[in-house]
Amino acid sequence: MNNILKGAGLALALSAGMAIAPTAASAQTLTVDVDQVYKDSLGGKNGGDQLEAKYGPRLKAAQEKLQTSITGWNTQLEAAKKVVKPDGTLPPANQTAIDQARQSLNESKTAFDELRQEIQYADQYVKYQILEKLVPVTEKIRKDRKAGLVVPRASVLAFDPVNDITPVALQQLNTTLTTVSITPPQQNQAAPAQGTAPAQPAKQQPQSR
Repeated sequence: MNNILKGAGLALALSAGMAIAPTAASAQTLTVDVDQVYKDSLGGKNGGDQLEAKYGPRLKAAQEKLQTSITGWNTQLEAAKKVVKPDGTLPPANQTAIDQARQSLNESKTAFDELRQEIQYADQYVKYQILEKLVPVTEKIRKDRKAGLVVPRASVLAFDPVNDITPVALQQLNTTLTTVSITPPQQNQAAPAQGTAPAQPAKQQPQSR
């Protein structure tokens, strides 16, 4: 739990200097493209490959099942519209069919949402591991260049490419991190961002068209 929550602090570490930038205008500010690091680092690619191998087929199957359920629900809904009585009731056979279609849709949507949440959780943990190693790498580069700050490139409106340390940071990171885990600790008890258990998706009634 503590290690996961630490990830939020690491993320802030890269941007904390922005608040004092006006008082340190004379100091050099370096930038790093964190998103590129996530994507192109050896650790990031390793994590992506693991996520695809573990979740790719499952996600595809869940998507197909959800789509089938949506189609089934729409089919039963259209059939019900044709036989609905003035008082809004349906013949027993149609009522049973539409109830079953609704249940199937709810269950498949819940399963899909839970799987997607699990994937997002694992992806956050991969990024946390990369960021944990990236922070000391960028700090060393900052000290070597006698710069005042290192900020995420996405957080600035404009920057001098000369001061972008992404290639150097990426190269140094790859010497310290080549593989990551996609299994977060206490996976069923905590989420990396909030440190709270993922909420069980509520079963919602499909909306009639």
